[in-house]
Amino acid sequence: GYFLIRVDKERKFIEVAFCTSKNKMKLKVTGKNPLEIYQTILNKENMKIRPDHAAYLGRELQKAYNALQLGLDYVQDDELDFSKIKRQD
Repeated sequence: GYFLIRVDKERKFIEVAFCTSKNKMKLKVTGKNPLEIYQTILNKENMKIRPDHAAYLGRELQKAYNALQLGLDYVQDDELDFSKIKRQD
């Protein structure tokens, strides 16, 4: 399976879906911070995921959170564009 991650800028939420290899959504978790979402997926939902998927999920969740906090666009698997941060003079 695979994870799909997106942000809801208006509500300041991160949404994560886990899809099976047949493109069927098996789980959807929404939260405001990476740790809350990560722990829900691994502990409350008791998902057994590979270590490389866990590392990927942690990285992408933190990146999505940073994008929300900084007002940046989040695109899964792309780097954040920090040049777009609105600076206050």
